[in-house]
Amino acid sequence: MPTPLHLDETFPLPPDAAVARLLDRDLYADRLAAVGGPGAGLVAFEREGDRLRVVLRQGVPAGALPASVRRFLAGALVLEREERWRIADEWADGEFTLSAAGAPAGAAGTLTIGADPAGSALHIDGEVEVRVPLLGPAIEAVVAERALALMTEEMRWTAERLGG
Repeated sequence: MPTPLHLDETFPLPPDAAVARLLDRDLYADRLAAVGGPGAGLVAFEREGDRLRVVLRQGVPAGALPASVRRFLAGALVLEREERWRIADEWADGEFTLSAAGAPAGAAGTLTIGADPAGSALHIDGEVEVRVPLLGPAIEAVVAERALALMTEEMRWTAERLGG
């Protein structure tokens, strides 16, 4: 059974400013450099009209993983996330997929930026799934926890950067 992945963050910015700043190439690159982990990088940032595709890579050191998960990996856990956004003046929504290199694990979900009483908000909803008999649920819990920890740290850093 997939593990839910949910994260909400508010920003003291009007929605149009939040969309512009949250979907900025420099913000992605700076955030990855600050909190992306080993081997982090911005793989792609492609804007065409009201569409944006972002691919980023993040790492979790092997030492931060339980031994049961390290057996399946050759070193660090490398997560690659692709975000596909539809952008308007005061909102943006999209989908994300996440894969774990060398592991039968992945995640998928939705992304939304829009108005909120605090100014604006980013909502992330998804599910993590690992397809390994017997140990799948244990690995899934670790992948979900690490993915959520990375995304939470990203949002904390972003909120500080944007004055939240």
